[in-house]
Amino acid sequence: MNSLRIRFVTGFSALFTIALALTLSIVYFLNANLRKEEYFKRLKNKADNSFRLLVTVPQVDSTLLQIIERNTATTLDAVSVTVYRGNQVIYTNGPADRPYQDSLLPLARQEGDLYTSHQHKEVVALYRRHAQQDYTVIAAAFDSYGKNNLYLLRWVLAIVFGVGILLGWIATLFFVRKIIRPLDELKGDLQLINSASLHTRLKVGSRSEEVDSLAASFNQMMDRIEEAFSLQKDFVHYASHELRTPITAQISLTEIALEKDLSPEQSHEVLQQLYQQQQQLATITHSLLLLTDKQPVDETYPLVRLDELVIRAVEFVQTLYPSARIEVTLDVSSSNEAALMIRANEPLLIMAFNNLLKNAVQYSDNNAAIVILKIKPGSREVIFRNTGEIFSPDEQARIYTPFYRASNARRTKGHGLGLALVKQIADIHKAEIKYQYDGLNIFSFCFTDEQGGSCD
Repeated sequence: MNSLRIRFVTGFSALFTIALALTLSIVYFLNANLRKEEYFKRLKNKADNSFRLLVTVPQVDSTLLQIIERNTATTLDAVSVTVYRGNQVIYTNGPADRPYQDSLLPLARQEGDLYTSHQHKEVVALYRRHAQQDYTVIAAAFDSYGKNNLYLLRWVLAIVFGVGILLGWIATLFFVRKIIRPLDELKGDLQLINSASLHTRLKVGSRSEEVDSLAASFNQMMDRIEEAFSLQKDFVHYASHELRTPITAQISLTEIALEKDLSPEQSHEVLQQLYQQQQQLATITHSLLLLTDKQPVDETYPLVRLDELVIRAVEFVQTLYPSARIEVTLDVSSSNEAALMIRANEPLLIMAFNNLLKNAVQYSDNNAAIVILKIKPGSREVIFRNTGEIFSPDEQARIYTPFYRASNARRTKGHGLGLALVKQIADIHKAEIKYQYDGLNIFSFCFTDEQGGSCD
């Protein structure tokens, strides 16, 4: 029952079966009630006619009435009429179940007109008062014509029900198959897509609106998957290249050291070079591990002062570039120190600020950078500004890609992981990192409150 097709077929067919059975049952019972009402009406007319002839016409006695009824054509089969005056029978035209009729007398006097059935016959009992005397007329007859028609109707409805069910199931199967066919085609198209054909897209516009919407959503997902695969492929390629470079250098240094009889000074120099290569390898490995950290900052992280982190980043970069001129500006619209507090992974956030400030100094054209800490209601923003070569639109779209190096970085050593790490750390802290140019290169690292805030 897990198949959508089977569930559709069984569900629609069951609903059709119930609806058809209910409809035919209503038709049958309406006809049965109509037959009974019509026959009771005719039987009542017969009883009233016999009563009027017997009681209101002086020339008609019981004998003459029997002769009249025997010679009068009627559609009532095996009809019998019995007239009581009080509890005494004054007329009957045939054998009758006297004990049963006697039991109807009090009921008829209470109800006035009584309709019932007895031994496959329809029975009416009428209470009439004439000339200050009580009369009860009981008539019974067998409706052979009506019951035969009802029996025939049952068979017709049973055949209609059987044929209807068969045709209904066939029609349901046909229409469900027609409805499901676009999904089957979609399934077939999906099975053609694999890791070697991620560029393949589903056709949109040739099916129903719902299926086309599903195909369009799938194509959008495939765009993201293809982009992710492409980024992963580039990441693996560049990571392999960056890891291979220091490893190859270490192997070369080791081979040279093994081939020669080195002096203590030469051995120390080789070890120093190996140490630098190992540090480079450790830096790359650590950066790659940080790039895989997707755990967002939550309430378990401690509160830290944003201005202190900025000062620590400035001190760190100043030790790397002693001649660098770094200007720090604090733009705070509130005197409340709580505005400077944020929940953060302190080592990661310091690493992000270090990278941004180091880039600002390293790629400036005057060995200077400006750091602005801007605190506004709903947001906290750390801005890094410098003068230097600007990023092209294509470079701006790729600067956060691991191992990507823009044109202004060709002259310096690096791995192309700095801004990728910054972007990852921003995502972890649910912050926004963006680049813009207004005469100066600007990188903005902005935190917004959950209650709402803007980085603009």
